[in-house]
Amino acid sequence: MTNRMPLRIVLCLLGGIVPQVLLAADYFITPSGDDHAAGTSPGTAWRTIARVNTTSFLPGDHILFQANQGFPGNLRLDQHSAGQSNAPVIISSFGDGHARLLAGRENGITIETAGWVTISNLTVLGDGPTNNVGYGILFSNRLDDFRRLDHVRIENVEVRGFGIFGVLINGKQAGFNHVRVVDCELHDNLRGGMEIAGCLDWDSPLYAHTDVEVTRCRAHHNSGDPHYEKNHSGSGMVLYQVDGGRFEECSAWANGQLCQHGNGGVGIWSCACRGVVIQHCESFGNRTHGGDGGGFDLDGGSIDCVLQYNYSHDNDGPGLMVYTYPYASHADKGCIVRFNVSDNDSRRSRNYAGLWVRSDGNGITGLKVYNNTVRMGPWSNQAAYIDGNGVEAEFRNNILVGCGGAVPLMVEHPQGKLQFLNNLYWGGGAAFKIHWGDQIYTELSGWRQATGQESLGGKLLGVIADPQLPDESNKTPGSNGDWRQRLAAYKPVRGSAILNQGIAAGTEVSEAKNCADILGGVLTIKTWPLGAVGGGSM
Repeated sequence: MTNRMPLRIVLCLLGGIVPQVLLAADYFITPSGDDHAAGTSPGTAWRTIARVNTTSFLPGDHILFQANQGFPGNLRLDQHSAGQSNAPVIISSFGDGHARLLAGRENGITIETAGWVTISNLTVLGDGPTNNVGYGILFSNRLDDFRRLDHVRIENVEVRGFGIFGVLINGKQAGFNHVRVVDCELHDNLRGGMEIAGCLDWDSPLYAHTDVEVTRCRAHHNSGDPHYEKNHSGSGMVLYQVDGGRFEECSAWANGQLCQHGNGGVGIWSCACRGVVIQHCESFGNRTHGGDGGGFDLDGGSIDCVLQYNYSHDNDGPGLMVYTYPYASHADKGCIVRFNVSDNDSRRSRNYAGLWVRSDGNGITGLKVYNNTVRMGPWSNQAAYIDGNGVEAEFRNNILVGCGGAVPLMVEHPQGKLQFLNNLYWGGGAAFKIHWGDQIYTELSGWRQATGQESLGGKLLGVIADPQLPDESNKTPGSNGDWRQRLAAYKPVRGSAILNQGIAAGTEVSEAKNCADILGGVLTIKTWPLGAVGGGSM
């Protein structure tokens, strides 16, 4: 063990009762260092990651690698190097720039059964997605009982070139409370960019993680493993078995291009989660040669999850997807999909759609889908596809546009509890058609009369009209710049059927209060538009 130089006095609270003073130290690693030195100053720095791995660190200690330098090796901390409340162990760089941790074929950083650890300002490099067989950053809670550990933070880190995930946060039983991943770039990894997931039994009523936030992260060119068929691969970012989580201001693109089977990836999605919100994100150009390949997804076992204010475009699979599979941990209920734009999605499969809803499991109840703008090109059969088998859902104020022969709406098994209220339908100038089970309706009035859809309290709702969306040539597919500027083109022109034609999204007026469109325009009952973009300002 190294003699410790106390560079900071850290006051922390144990159990919220007794203050404890810790003597925390900074440890430096440079290419010119000496593993036999004290390590507690740049002049007495260590040289290798192997030296770091032989040390147990105290709460508040900093492990600092010299910026713009490369360090071969595989960093590993265990429960003997955990931090404490307000005194995390921090792994970072010193100087201007990022140090590079060169992992070769194995994991870059492994943190096992240790909470209160922060990783920041580093680049973690593997030997390439087909040469490396590990994870870029792995946080794993290996406790045999169900005890979550606290505080994981990964900030301003680039992770690339790994054979499994760029980042994986998981647990043998329980996982972690209070996880933050901020300003990270995850790219060119084989199985996926990032997964925060549990290893609980598929039918467990518990959640591995709580309070998870992923903010301003970018996941791209995570190709998917064509030989991995056990589960999905090729996703940008995933939350699984999370109770209370958020994706915000994130982007995912060009993932999944090597997926060959049905379990493909999605740009940004959650599964078996409760209370997860995905908002203000862009997902585009994600690929598949099998299934999925979409932009956003609330998947099996989603409870009270929200997909809102997102932009999906030019994906191989669905733009906005709500799906549950047969063995989902929880029955889906209470989810909301609102104020999203899906444009030019479902490019590979004619059976997918911009908006795609289906249950193959225990059903979907209480789903509300409102004020989304969906436009589909000729490569799909429909803009919106709903399988009503076991689905209870309400669809209000959506713009559904099919172009080049794609119909605005296709519903299979309409015996489900489905309600369509005040949506705009447009066939790109083609004759109006709605597929409703075995029937095809060519008039809105005929559909209303036969099914009771698009009417409420004797009032006839719904409209067939050109929403005057921007031309395809005005979009910039593949761009990951400020997508809000591009969405400004979706604002309705004066006299448009989009403006002030919507009805409140729920049965209670209170749901409309303090609500905004995708550009931040404040909405009221009197100024509620159709689609995701009203007349509000940015």
